[in-house]
Amino acid sequence: MDSTIPESSPSVERVFEGQPYPGFWEQVTLRSMAIAVVLATVFSLVTLRIYMTIGVVGALNMPANVLSYFSVKSLVAMLRRYGIGAAPFTRQENIFLQTCVITCVNMAISGGLPNYIIAMNSQVAKSLSDHPDEADIIDHVPTGKYVLFLFLTGLLAIASMLPLMQVMIVDYRLPFPTGSVVAHLINSFHTPQGSYMAKLQVAAIFKAFLGSFSWSMFQWFYAGGEHCGFQSFPMFGLDLYKHRFFFDFSPSFVGLGMIVPHVVNFGLLFGAITSWGLLFPFLDSKRGQWYYTESNTSLSGANGYKIFIGITMIITEGIFNFIKLLAVSSIDFCKKSEENESVKIKYMLTSPSLNYDDRKRLEVLVGYQIPVFVPVAGYIGCAIVCSIAIPWIFHHVTFYHMAVLFVILPVFTFCNTYGTGLTDWSVAQTYGRFILFIIAAWIGKPGAVIASLAVCGVAVAALNVSSQAVQDLKTGYMTLTNPRAVVAGHIYGVLIGSIINPCIFLAFQESAKSTAPIGSRDSEYPCPSAAIYRAIGLLGKRGMDQLPDHCTTFCLVTFLITLGIETLRLVSQKKGWKLQNFIPCITAIALPYLTGPYYSIDMTLGSVLIIIWGKLNRQSAELLSSAVAAGLICGDGIWILPSSLLSIFHVHPPICMKFLASGQQVDIVDSFVSTLRTR
Repeated sequence: MDSTIPESSPSVERVFEGQPYPGFWEQVTLRSMAIAVVLATVFSLVTLRIYMTIGVVGALNMPANVLSYFSVKSLVAMLRRYGIGAAPFTRQENIFLQTCVITCVNMAISGGLPNYIIAMNSQVAKSLSDHPDEADIIDHVPTGKYVLFLFLTGLLAIASMLPLMQVMIVDYRLPFPTGSVVAHLINSFHTPQGSYMAKLQVAAIFKAFLGSFSWSMFQWFYAGGEHCGFQSFPMFGLDLYKHRFFFDFSPSFVGLGMIVPHVVNFGLLFGAITSWGLLFPFLDSKRGQWYYTESNTSLSGANGYKIFIGITMIITEGIFNFIKLLAVSSIDFCKKSEENESVKIKYMLTSPSLNYDDRKRLEVLVGYQIPVFVPVAGYIGCAIVCSIAIPWIFHHVTFYHMAVLFVILPVFTFCNTYGTGLTDWSVAQTYGRFILFIIAAWIGKPGAVIASLAVCGVAVAALNVSSQAVQDLKTGYMTLTNPRAVVAGHIYGVLIGSIINPCIFLAFQESAKSTAPIGSRDSEYPCPSAAIYRAIGLLGKRGMDQLPDHCTTFCLVTFLITLGIETLRLVSQKKGWKLQNFIPCITAIALPYLTGPYYSIDMTLGSVLIIIWGKLNRQSAELLSSAVAAGLICGDGIWILPSSLLSIFHVHPPICMKFLASGQQVDIVDSFVSTLRTR
């Protein structure tokens, strides 16, 4: 029996019993492929923008599912209104469409543009060192080569996860919480009551989208210069503004705060106060005593404390969760291995203990299963091609680096996918950072940072995409979707993601030309994750000798505090204490150390709005909050496209709204205006 459905729950499949089962080409349709390109572009753009700004992004699966359903449903209704025959929109086609979109979006995060690819450029290198090694800098990866890199790593991920499908979903009956929730959502959408609820959510999305887009367009007119406009509004005063405490009126971050858990948002605010409000001013006062460089970027100065204290928190939490996940997964794995009723498909199909839904799901899985030799041969083929192509793209990497990775990658894939299926928590980033450090230390010479970043990138992309792919297969399993159609959605998602994401990134590069390059501290897109990845590579290559005085002591204290907080969280969860709801997320606390505190105010406001909304009307908040948040995020994100086009044609904002302290000399204003005129 499927562990995600209680035994007493009513049958889902009996609702759809009278409907004919659609064939492969009725599930994989041209109309869904076309709509997938549009939705994938929108959500990838939004995801990349947020990730490049703050280094964390909320799950957009639910909004993607709602819009996937609404888009095809509306298209079918419109065609029929004009007398054009259109096949009915089934939940199986819905799964194919949302699989394409989610795979493309997942590649936007794990494909490296916001993190390890940006970490290779000179802007990030100079943010960590005044004189970075030229051998460890690549400022531009040709778009064609990067498209090939994304496509190969995506195919490798899909080939590596296919042999795990039956093991994870049927043999071990893992819940895959997100995949199961999405399956229930899609099943409900394709009933009359669910269709009505979906219409309410779509209406909320479009209203919020229109308001967010209009506000972003209005703000643009006042951003005609550096630190101009509402995004530099010193709401808390100019003194706090100098320490980067201000509200920037960003609908994206407010919407993101409505999706992200409260413990994360308040953790961000706590991290902002402890870092930029308390610790960093103290460290600045120690210039000339603990460190002697005037540089704000060198790891041997104040920047070394900021970067490595943040990294210590992130890595400690990641390793703690990895060990916890490994222990929980091992115990669960051993228990399932010892069960006498272990799950053989033929036995399950004839077992009288199976309910109607499980029997139907297994029939579809058996009838359309993919032979094991196909993914095994695909993985070997992709590994061979990657071992040749990736050293060609990044010449610092050698064939044997890739060969070693591909030998151990299936083990990592199994562990990460099993843990994701059990707890809904992927630790692909932890695996990647571990590999990054090992490869950098192994090479230990000029070029080591680039080589380790490239190898790490392959691992992170493969592990992230593969765990999400099995999550999608769980959704397909619970909606009677042909597993071959789901895999076709993965492959198509990889294909369009390999093309769409580099193009979106080029648009971001173009829009950033008027301010500061992507990856630099002053950029609109500082890519904080990139600094983390590069710093780990530098640490593996150089060791701890380059750090300022007492930095290791600060890191050790940070490690112990993080370990204590995570242990307290684990004990609270085991004991069922309410305290667990108030323990902040350590990674959230660490992010302001690397990026600044401004967005934490926006995201905390998002949490406050949700809390107030829930108090006023809990049912409305539960139903519509995610939709409103998605509209806010998408409206602000989509404005990037027209603003980039305006920038390409040299159309700039006509007004600069800037704030100065009272009593400042008029000549400062005159000088500033003269600077704008010369532009």
